[in-house]
Amino acid sequence: MLLLCSRSVFALDCVEKGTGMVNMPPIAIGPLAIPSNVPAGTKIWESNEISMTAYCDNVLGSIIDVVHFYFNPKSQSLGQGLLLGVSYNGQDLEQNEQRLSTNSPPIKKGQNVTVNVSFRLYIKVTANPPSSGHYEGTDQFTVFQLDGSRGINHSAGAKNVKYTLSGLQGIRFLACGSDLKVYPESQMVDFGPIQSINLARSSGITLPFSIKAVKQGCLDNFSLQAEFSTASPLINNNAIDLSNGAQLTLLNDKDQAIVFNRYDNFAELNNINEVTKNFTAKVSAIPGRELKLGKFDASVVVKINYY
Repeated sequence: MLLLCSRSVFALDCVEKGTGMVNMPPIAIGPLAIPSNVPAGTKIWESNEISMTAYCDNVLGSIIDVVHFYFNPKSQSLGQGLLLGVSYNGQDLEQNEQRLSTNSPPIKKGQNVTVNVSFRLYIKVTANPPSSGHYEGTDQFTVFQLDGSRGINHSAGAKNVKYTLSGLQGIRFLACGSDLKVYPESQMVDFGPIQSINLARSSGITLPFSIKAVKQGCLDNFSLQAEFSTASPLINNNAIDLSNGAQLTLLNDKDQAIVFNRYDNFAELNNINEVTKNFTAKVSAIPGRELKLGKFDASVVVKINYY
């Protein structure tokens, strides 16, 4: 008897450029805390943006291939009531082995391509926490793998770079969270009319605002990280380009410029019920740019992680 069979041939290698690494060092989630009263569907934790550069080659046969980003290649799951996802190329990926093209140039046998990948991890609440009050899932989670368009190479010696999230068993559940209150209560910092000549001749026009974190009525201790998130164009990551020759900077109580779209330590609610942080909004002229007349505005959303 002659038995003929076929198997899929996976046709792309991707490693970290410069190091050749396949299994990247695990990303430690840290001592994450999750309020038990958060509504289902809420993103309760989000990482800062993570970036890496991959070198891909070794296309087999006569095919033309494109590098793809595969979320959760091992079809893992978190503990009860939680879901891990990744934001990549403007989309949220949450399904096992869900894929998205990196939009890299197509390559064939003998060619190679360099791919820049930037992503954010997040955890979403999907249901009530376990009755034990403790996380009961896996400690590590393989977040994504870079591979070819024909699917995921699961073979032991596969040269396909992977990222892993670790420390998940350190997750703890809180009896409550906190509310953020922004002052002025209008949540608007209104600079009113600004004379361009005054702006050009000064170091900037400033107005104060503050953010208060108030515990929601439980005795649990926790800390907060905050991100000042904006979709506006940035200058050096710490100033919003107002597109009129001026820029908006937010300063903390140490007169340091806030880095936008990045989580940083915000407050500790340990044995206290509330914390107020004072900030300064500053509009200043951009050196070398002409100031233009007209209204300006910018929007910033404050997001928090619990620890």
